[in-house]
Amino acid sequence: MRFIAFTASVLVLLTLVSKARAQGVVDGFMRGQRKASLAIIGSQSTYDTYFINKTETRNPNLGTVTTQALTLVGTYGLGYDLDLIVAAPYIRTEASAGYFPKQEGFQDVSATLRWEAFDYKFGSTRLSWLFAVGYSIPMQNYVNDALMAIGRGSQNLDGQTMLHFKARSFFVTGQYGYIRRGQVSLDRQVNYYDPSQLNLYSSTKANVPDVTELIVRAGIVTKWCNVDVWAQRQTPYNEGTNIGPGIPFPTNAVGFTRVGATAYLRLLKQFGLTAGYNTTLDGRNTGKSTQINGGIVIGHWTANN
Repeated sequence: MRFIAFTASVLVLLTLVSKARAQGVVDGFMRGQRKASLAIIGSQSTYDTYFINKTETRNPNLGTVTTQALTLVGTYGLGYDLDLIVAAPYIRTEASAGYFPKQEGFQDVSATLRWEAFDYKFGSTRLSWLFAVGYSIPMQNYVNDALMAIGRGSQNLDGQTMLHFKARSFFVTGQYGYIRRGQVSLDRQVNYYDPSQLNLYSSTKANVPDVTELIVRAGIVTKWCNVDVWAQRQTPYNEGTNIGPGIPFPTNAVGFTRVGATAYLRLLKQFGLTAGYNTTLDGRNTGKSTQINGGIVIGHWTANN
């Protein structure tokens, strides 16, 4: 019972970072020189089933874990082929059972540069090759190794490459990325450690496993609306650890397969609404969550380009 209660808490921590990223704030549509957009998106995810390593389980002493987030995403076209994307989430998470204290606060602010390296047009079709590099850092010194933590607390470097194909209203985008995660400080002495995961000279320093990420998205873009479906696969690059007593939360290797859909409706020239849904199909050391989200978009969105 002690082991099950312990494992539940890590799952909240491990799902939050991916929730803040959604299926990735970077897509294949360039904003355009001196064009900008601001999205304010609220989301709620829940789960009552989770994975210990890759084994699905449930804990009645945890109940249902609910995570709510409010995320601001701003995009600005520095040039016709270069965009700056900044995102910042505020997160709150709690469990419906047990005595796990609710946690909330600002998580990690991220900044990403997206560059369209190649753009080839032939008739009504268009093929683009893009690259993106991003960096994220915690906005506050939140607890990262405790029950109901809102994040890992690591500084991350994110590199991606994308192929974006558009034919009239239809588009498909494939992107692959690598996320390099920095070392984090723990507020306790670690009794268990793996040399590949912990600093050999200190038992209070831990390395968060890096991950690779594959996202495929397809949909329809018109002047007044966007609709797309997507699939996301995140895989641990380092061996990492699995959930267990005494193991630091941040060192666990997290992976998942997630599918979802997103819609955008343009109401005015530079104002619209967005909504989405996604669910987790399988995973490793993470919750089997379902998420809904919705928000407003001000400025030039993909449908405007």
